[in-house]
Amino acid sequence: MPWTENENRCIAIRKIWKEGGWPCFSPDGRQLVFTGLMDQPNNRLMMLPVEGGEKPRIITPPHMNAKRPTWLLTSTQIAFNRDQSSIWTIDLATDRLEPFLPESPPEAPPYLHPCAYPNERAVVVVSFSDSANGRAGVLYKLTPGAVVPVMQLTNFPEVCAGRPGVSPDGETVVFAGNAGEFAQGANQLWVVTPNARPRRLEQAEPALAQGRAPRWSPDGKWIACTSTRPSPNPIETTPKAIWIISADGDQAYRLTDHTFDPLHVAWSPDQKRLACGGFGCGLGVLDLPERFQSNSPARRNDELREEAQP
Repeated sequence: MPWTENENRCIAIRKIWKEGGWPCFSPDGRQLVFTGLMDQPNNRLMMLPVEGGEKPRIITPPHMNAKRPTWLLTSTQIAFNRDQSSIWTIDLATDRLEPFLPESPPEAPPYLHPCAYPNERAVVVVSFSDSANGRAGVLYKLTPGAVVPVMQLTNFPEVCAGRPGVSPDGETVVFAGNAGEFAQGANQLWVVTPNARPRRLEQAEPALAQGRAPRWSPDGKWIACTSTRPSPNPIETTPKAIWIISADGDQAYRLTDHTFDPLHVAWSPDQKRLACGGFGCGLGVLDLPERFQSNSPARRNDELREEAQP
């Protein structure tokens, strides 16, 4: 599939805070939780109204290195990475901190980049380790209290997996990955379902289908990511733009230029906005064209509520 420029001019990103990585919208769409103090030994989770205009509120303690948040099925709990090894949760109603997977044994591999399932208390994560074939990345589904609390979703070296995202029906995981080798800067988008082999989402030559940090739209029709395409030999530092790919991999649209150079993206629950962030670029928000807003369940519910008001 050839890469396709957005039919309109690139969309401007509105910067709402000076720093911020791995943004995630609250279930009501009014707040962003993200990783702050990114230049400090201990990163902190912060919350900020989507409209910006005020200083973020720090929600994790100074002794804890906290990053990569994802909102869980309940509206008060956030899962996140503690250090570079385990998944923890914080309950915003009580400030209680605890491991997400209490039954995880001491010899468990490090789990990174959690993304919550929309219909159950579970997260998909990636685990990196050293192997005879280089650095290996494998996806797992973590479900506390389940008969199988740790379910492996991919195998290395068939694919080296990176940051994952869960579809709104909970059936499919999209992730950044590479066939047989660790090469984050040159990752493409892959998808996998339970008991099936992973496959590339787009069938173009890898440099024209490069993608990082994918996130599914609430209506399941689109996947947002950051991408260096069409750079022929992308590396970790190659500037990135925000792209939206159709869920079948047949269409690709570039939304922004490479000036902001974000790494992480997130959809708003009403599917009208994207948040983005990364290292050195700050935290930003952009409004989505109508093309990418249609058929969002959250949007339909909002419209029905508005119609019902006198």
